[in-house]
Amino acid sequence: MLKKIPVLQISVFVLIVIFSCFSFARQSGAEGLGKLKLLTANIGNADVMNCGPEYMFKLCIVKWEKQIADGIAAVSPDIVSLQEVFDVQWCERREKPEKSPKKACYNYKQREPIQQVRRVLGPEYTIVCDGRANFECIGVKKTVGAIEGCGLGEMCNGAPAAITHELPEDCDQKTVIFGVNAVIGGLKIRIINAHPSASETNCRAAAIKRMFEGYGKILPLASMEIPTLAMGDLNMDPYRDDAAKPDVSIWRSYVGKGRPFRYLSGIAENDPPLLTCAGRSIDQVITNFAGGSCKTLGAAPGTARLDNYPADKPITEAPDHKAILCEIEIMPETAPRGSFPPQGGCGDGE
Repeated sequence: MLKKIPVLQISVFVLIVIFSCFSFARQSGAEGLGKLKLLTANIGNADVMNCGPEYMFKLCIVKWEKQIADGIAAVSPDIVSLQEVFDVQWCERREKPEKSPKKACYNYKQREPIQQVRRVLGPEYTIVCDGRANFECIGVKKTVGAIEGCGLGEMCNGAPAAITHELPEDCDQKTVIFGVNAVIGGLKIRIINAHPSASETNCRAAAIKRMFEGYGKILPLASMEIPTLAMGDLNMDPYRDDAAKPDVSIWRSYVGKGRPFRYLSGIAENDPPLLTCAGRSIDQVITNFAGGSCKTLGAAPGTARLDNYPADKPITEAPDHKAILCEIEIMPETAPRGSFPPQGGCGDGE
């Protein structure tokens, strides 16, 4: 004869099962993540009279640092990819103190926060920079998600949070493509900040190739097995540049119609693609799983530049790139389900 199970026990058991299923759904991201704002911006300045070789053409002017910070706060992105910030280490390495109060290294020890990227993004972000020159950084809003290897709300440089690809020995190692593993709404996402060389075509091609294919025992940053968002200043125009160039060729073999990755920016925004810098479309946002749309700020109708610089005036002190702001929708049911390998086997050289 079967022993009767008290109704209370059955009720508790059912509640446990329901809670467990709900918890699993949240951890796996199965409930959907909704819409997120994504921003990529090169905030440096190639103008020799302002942010020239002494500042390595990075963001050097305090006025524009504040303008950019205000612009970012106004659009309030959930995920940010910044190129050409000026890490405080470069102020520390100067032989002579900065004399101009307009420049970022002037009395830098008294600046609060001391790190420029924190001043630009504010306290609401977890920030990871590349770990080489720390010119490139990724930020994720604390209320949206976390970055593996970096404490919530902290700023981290390099490994274990940053997965930074090396380049062939004859290439400038300061130009990098790097990524982080972020957990957003329970779903693991690879976020890539891409900023390969502007001057060395072969090195730029090598960096892009390694991003998609890996090298040696180092796995690719951008893989179809992993939900990926990649963005940044690619320093080449995949729409207008010669298709036979090695950098454009390798890019086109992985990005575009019928390819593993698709555009959220560029041709997906407008045909022909809107210009982002010096008469070319060199800033890009691509993905292998998310939907959404992007706007090139200051070029798309009805938008202003991120730093509010007048769109009809020639660039002098202001950053020379237009930023790209996207609204993306992450649909977990369509995301790749591959597992993320250990950090040491995925591009940090360990």
